[in-house]
Amino acid sequence: MPNLPRELITDILTRLPVKSLLRFRCVSKPWCSLIDSRSFIKMHLLQSKKTGSNLFLMLGFLGIYSVELDSLDAANRLRPPYSASDVSNSCNGLILVLAKIPFIWNPFTRKYRELPATPVEQPVDFEVGSAYVTHGFAYDAVNDDYRVVRVEEFRGFDSEWIRSEAKLYSSKSDKWRKIQNFPYQLPYKRAWGAHLNGVLHTGVRTGDLGYFDSSIWAFDVRTEQHYTLPKPDFTGTDLEFTVEVLGGCLCLVRPRKRYRTDVWIMKEYGVKESWTKLLTIAPPLVERYITIGPLAYSRNGEEVLLNHDDKQLIWYDLRRKTVRNVSVDGLPFVFYAEVCVASLIQPDVSGEGDETEELRQQEKSRVKKRELAEQM
Repeated sequence: MPNLPRELITDILTRLPVKSLLRFRCVSKPWCSLIDSRSFIKMHLLQSKKTGSNLFLMLGFLGIYSVELDSLDAANRLRPPYSASDVSNSCNGLILVLAKIPFIWNPFTRKYRELPATPVEQPVDFEVGSAYVTHGFAYDAVNDDYRVVRVEEFRGFDSEWIRSEAKLYSSKSDKWRKIQNFPYQLPYKRAWGAHLNGVLHTGVRTGDLGYFDSSIWAFDVRTEQHYTLPKPDFTGTDLEFTVEVLGGCLCLVRPRKRYRTDVWIMKEYGVKESWTKLLTIAPPLVERYITIGPLAYSRNGEEVLLNHDDKQLIWYDLRRKTVRNVSVDGLPFVFYAEVCVASLIQPDVSGEGDETEELRQQEKSRVKKRELAEQM
């Protein structure tokens, strides 16, 4: 090993799982220094994303669990630093845990960072019947900054939504500040369903004066701008849908009548014509259900892993149009799930000193494409 070039050693190590890398820190001081370096941590993350390796399902609701995606053999209960069972979403191996004091946590290295307290400021111009707080977690790749959006929604005594107030947390400044309010009511369950390339997405009900429609609402954490994305051309009158991420693409899940659900994929971000219907789930493939949520593709891309009613995992074969159940030891009775990449990213350190040029160029390219799409 001492005779191997450092570049080769680095390349080999970037292909290993986090658990092995944490052990290999004890091999020698140079190895420890290398694995702990921020440049290596970024290289390891990029390698994992490029190859689709080191992927896990993160489960929440009745505790926090992880399931290795390649094997799907067992659900391992995780022990966060504070008692918590609710998470927002994951980002580069970090998850936002919604405890009494929310914190950003890397469950693979067990490092965490508490968010500073920020009170819910009650409006003074009307009486509040109830208040509901939602969170979204995203990464600003241009500024190498992990950001949290907190939306406080206020309702009257008749439970009617009145308005919301929004704040943005920056890991660089370690501070909250007020931002532009959100003009629509967010979904109650997992308000921000999809984080993709520094943008949070959700489905919202829009319209007034008796006319209602549904829109894909997006919030860019870098520019702090709201915008809408085009929907597929639907048939029928069903307006409800949820927004997810599948295989690095925005995904729309539309439940219909008679226990029928369509899953659409936006293959090119912001381009309406790129929407493609990926699959349809309906009886007798599965019995009556309430929700279906796409999670990930199989290694060969021929199957899609689905969350069935937040109680079961199933594989859907895209070619044969068949399903098969997944048996996972220790799976909680009820859960929500999303895919998380295991990484060495440190939640307690921020800064852009070693941000890779590749990440910067990728983000700038996405921003340019999105701006062009908005002008069309």
